[in-house]
Amino acid sequence: MDFRDIESFLGVDKNEAEELGRLLADTLSSDLKKIRQSIRNNDVKAVCFVAHSMKGTTGNLGFSRFSNIAEIMETRARGGSLDDFPDLLLEMQTLLEELEGSLPGK
Repeated sequence: MDFRDIESFLGVDKNEAEELGRLLADTLSSDLKKIRQSIRNNDVKAVCFVAHSMKGTTGNLGFSRFSNIAEIMETRARGGSLDDFPDLLLEMQTLLEELEGSLPGK
């Protein structure tokens, strides 16, 4: 994931894309913490809610890979399963770190 993808996907300038990229990185970081805590608490509804939010946010900004992972997570949680989430979380974390690394000053 690269913040410059936002620039081309939304047709905004580089400064706006960077601002959106920083906001997205902060939001996803917070959401990943919420999901981890919800998994520890075995709170399937909370996982489903946060995964749904992440799916929409990342999809609307053109990050389909992250959005697809969030959709898988949401679907599994909706079915009552929190199995195999560590692998999904690791992939999400890796994508988040790619985004953060693409931002100037990071």
